[in-house]
Amino acid sequence: MAASPPVSALPWYDRRDYPALLKLFSDPHMLPATYDAWLNHAEQIESQLQKAGFAVARIWIRPVPFAAWCRERNVSPDQRARLTFANEAARNLSARQ
Repeated sequence: MAASPPVSALPWYDRRDYPALLKLFSDPHMLPATYDAWLNHAEQIESQLQKAGFAVARIWIRPVPFAAWCRERNVSPDQRARLTFANEAARNLSARQ
């Protein structure tokens, strides 16, 4: 039985949510100002990870659930929180499979 490739979780955003997410995030300067610029960059990262042998899990970050998740953990809605949220969600997906 072949080993599964390591999974890399990528925070992923919906075009309609992007403006609200930028307002929610405590570090909006860490992301491109437009959704199209973000999507182009995210797809490049996804492609690089796949070429390196990683399976990529796109983890959707929605404004209301992410804000609630941050409040429950008393964390700032920043890049670290986005990555932690995505990694937790990816682990939960893997555990269910």
